[in-house]
Amino acid sequence: MSDQAHALPPTVCVVIPMYNGADSIEQTLASLVAQTRLPDHVIVVDDGSTDDGPQRVRDFAAPFRLTLLQQANEGQASARNHGLRHSEETFVAMLDADDQFRPQKLELQLALYDDLTRQGKPVGLIDCYAQVNYSDGRRQLDNLRKHGRHFYDFIHANVVNGVSTALVKRDVIMQLGGFDAGLRYSEDRFMWTRIAEHWEIHTVPQVLLDRTINGGNMTAQPKKYYQNKIRFIEVYLARYGAQLSKQQRTDFVLGNHTDFLNAFSRRGEHAEVIDVYRRMLECSWKTLIFANGKPTLRYLYARARTLRRATASTTAH
Repeated sequence: MSDQAHALPPTVCVVIPMYNGADSIEQTLASLVAQTRLPDHVIVVDDGSTDDGPQRVRDFAAPFRLTLLQQANEGQASARNHGLRHSEETFVAMLDADDQFRPQKLELQLALYDDLTRQGKPVGLIDCYAQVNYSDGRRQLDNLRKHGRHFYDFIHANVVNGVSTALVKRDVIMQLGGFDAGLRYSEDRFMWTRIAEHWEIHTVPQVLLDRTINGGNMTAQPKKYYQNKIRFIEVYLARYGAQLSKQQRTDFVLGNHTDFLNAFSRRGEHAEVIDVYRRMLECSWKTLIFANGKPTLRYLYARARTLRRATASTTAH
């Protein structure tokens, strides 16, 4: 590529997967209009919506190129890939249809990328801090700061502060083949892990995203997502298991199951707690002491409640 091509200013495409997003999509698009550095292109991928979200996108008056793509309901990974294939810009910013960028997000992320690459750093992804707003009124600050190589950190958690914080070089994500459309849960964590395997991840240490979590997430509906989480564990280990130590593999499996054991426990779904704990024991006896023994305590409580309920039922009859 010529020096002149390298000197061209970077361009940015925002990709928004949308499923029944009529209540929020206009506010989400408005947050892009308010950017101090406007995106060059915004692609909304309607993932089989049954509401009037697509029409609201068509009617939106945007100061940038706005494209609406439509597909049958195939999940967020497929929708993001659809948008990626239709993008041509240097960078892609991910944005969910119920999240909003704060005004300086794109400007500050691009500035950090430029500064780091001038230092010769191989940057694959830039995120930022996020203000998380739950539908029940709770608030949380996601502020994990990254500054280099983070491949092994993804063993323990998704250390990117939410998919909508991510700004990625398009050629990086396309080189990796896009998101794994076979995953319906943690597909973003898998993609960020793959990026972290080869490139650095850095963070703008400011809150530049307002993220919404409603009743459809894992905490509210763990049964809906648990089998998808098991699939993620299988896919991750098939790709990276040989690169990890036995302890790292154990930590990865137990940690992912524990997320759901805790969610089931909070909802009083004791049979599911018992099932998850047994799966953990099949992986390793270290389940007994994992996370300071908290999963074991939740399991014992679930067993006690189940036995008490069974005893009460027998006595009643």
